[in-house]
Amino acid sequence: MALLESFPRPRTLAPGVDLLCLPERRFKRVLLHLHFDRPLDARRPARSLLCQILDHGTERHSTRQELACAEEDLYGVTVAQNSDRHAGMQRTTLRVSWVGEEFLPEGARVTEPVLELARERFEAPLRAASGAPFPAETLEREREQLLRQIRTFPEHRSAYAREQFLQAMCAGEPYGLPPWGTAEEVVALTGEDLEAARVDLLDHARVTAVAVGPVDPERLAGALADWLGPAGLRGGAAREVVPLPRLVEPGAMRERRETQPVDQAKFHYGWRAPRPVTGPQVETQALMNDVVGGMHGRLFRIVREERSLAYGIYSSSSTFVGMWTVAAGIDANSFDEVLRTVDEQVADVAAGNLTDAEIEVARVGLLHDLDSLGDSASRLARSLDREHLLGLYRSPAERAAQLRKLGAADVAAAAGRLRPDLVHLVAAAETAAIVG
Repeated sequence: MALLESFPRPRTLAPGVDLLCLPERRFKRVLLHLHFDRPLDARRPARSLLCQILDHGTERHSTRQELACAEEDLYGVTVAQNSDRHAGMQRTTLRVSWVGEEFLPEGARVTEPVLELARERFEAPLRAASGAPFPAETLEREREQLLRQIRTFPEHRSAYAREQFLQAMCAGEPYGLPPWGTAEEVVALTGEDLEAARVDLLDHARVTAVAVGPVDPERLAGALADWLGPAGLRGGAAREVVPLPRLVEPGAMRERRETQPVDQAKFHYGWRAPRPVTGPQVETQALMNDVVGGMHGRLFRIVREERSLAYGIYSSSSTFVGMWTVAAGIDANSFDEVLRTVDEQVADVAAGNLTDAEIEVARVGLLHDLDSLGDSASRLARSLDREHLLGLYRSPAERAAQLRKLGAADVAAAAGRLRPDLVHLVAAAETAAIVG
């Protein structure tokens, strides 16, 4: 697909409710993401458990089977929701997908019924016969499911190690709090807690609707405004902007080591970085990340291929949180050498010791990603949302133009602004001499 030349600017449907809509006929299905953003606060576990409860039925469709039949009657609509940390906040997302009306039998109109079915989940969930907010059996079943996920999470070695790293690096910061909460917090949740979380989302969450596919923007905007506009808010309610997390200036670099029954030690290294505010700054950070820790970057080439110190190693940039991280699977005995090599390579890039080939390989990869955005509705939706959060609203063509202007000096300056904060190692107990 040719590189997209323009992206839609947001349309404000109501205070605190924005719509970004890209009508695109090359996709046969409409994809709609409704993002409800709230702080990473004490209601985190309730929002996570609420998402599981909402799958069990509504006042009008009181069982999973009835919900499934209603979705099939609308030519196979899919509706799901989840909650996770995103850009320093907790984001609860309702994902809806349906076949574009132009591909259905003549006269079929499904946009409004689809949104009404999605709305039911949040506005009219299934209640207990006793009048309690949710059926007790459903609440306990989903509570046990969430507790099982929390208790077995350490068995997912890589994901667990990363979570422990984030909690250690961001201790005392909202971003360090797991969105699903602790087992103790989940056990303590009541139906009233989940109901309060549901009402809070509807009345106070900042909402971003992102739609891609064969859809009429005016009809979609009207249906969403009817649901999420002022008429849907309770007296005195108002949607609140969740501020981006404060940037942390690290002190002396910290080390944290933990024993776990792992065959392969997990190495995580976190650096603080300034938050980019302009388009070129965003692309510079992405280019620096790829040069240092991309698939063909310095760390993979030197740490893994040349020195055989890691089974795999890569870096990632958290633009909104102001973090840059390196993750690797290593032999615990190689910890000191891996740490030293990462430090050396970041310092070398910051000093401007770069080749034209390194810059171009990274640039070509990023340009390819931009050029292929239009092949995926979900990737387009994520790109639209990211540009909205950044407040930049650049088309892929504009991003590519900015990327092409960057050189070694820009990459070096971005690497020079990184500040090491925490290195975290998870290793087996038999390496206690190393880990302890």
